[in-house]
Amino acid sequence: MKEFKQWHDEENNFYRQFKLYFSQCNINQEIMLSEILALTSDTAVEDFHQRGITFDILKENGIAILTSRIAFRFHKMPRSNQTITLKTWEEASKGLQLTRSYELTDENGEVLVNGFSTWLLVNLENRRIMKPSTFTMRPEPTLTLPLKSLDCGKIGMPEEMQLLDDRKIRFSDIDANGHMNNSRYATYIMDSLPEEFQNKTFTDLRLNYAHEAMLGDNLEIYGNLNAGENRIVIVGKQNGNVCFESELFYK
Repeated sequence: MKEFKQWHDEENNFYRQFKLYFSQCNINQEIMLSEILALTSDTAVEDFHQRGITFDILKENGIAILTSRIAFRFHKMPRSNQTITLKTWEEASKGLQLTRSYELTDENGEVLVNGFSTWLLVNLENRRIMKPSTFTMRPEPTLTLPLKSLDCGKIGMPEEMQLLDDRKIRFSDIDANGHMNNSRYATYIMDSLPEEFQNKTFTDLRLNYAHEAMLGDNLEIYGNLNAGENRIVIVGKQNGNVCFESELFYK
């Protein structure tokens, strides 16, 4: 049986090897978008964990680190039974957001997916956003590399949006931070799409988290399917307030 490893290199990049299993893939045996979000987020958490910054220690210090925005470029979708190496590293903060990059490669070193995410430091007592400079549990990153995906910027909203789905947030959606886990949004997005769009070859995903979704909330999911631009915009609203905004590009 092959042994999978995880390690830091001399430049403090963190690597995880893993096999992509059947249950992590869709009907086409390609990795589900929700699994990309889960694996990258979990690897970021494990990077900190290996450096002694565990979930419990953050909680003891009254801090939560929450995903704010993500952007991924899909060069070639990872497939069932592939062995993948995921590399992640922190970069210099931007405004109030911590930043982190990702790179998924296959056994031959070919890049399959590049990504970028931003995170917010949140005071658990008052749920207010904290400045990155207050996070002193590790040396502050200064690295800034050129993006290999779309930027985690604001997503332009089309004027015409149609209601695609209506979902109630249930127990299995919630994580230990008390809100819907960031990876679950990709499940909601994909499930809301008409069948002819679910099997598109996606090239990019951007997702902005605007408002925490809690147990029992009801999400109305709106979409704009722009065939001319090969672009799909999906927005989730709760009581009229935007919960998340996303866009998918496809070939």
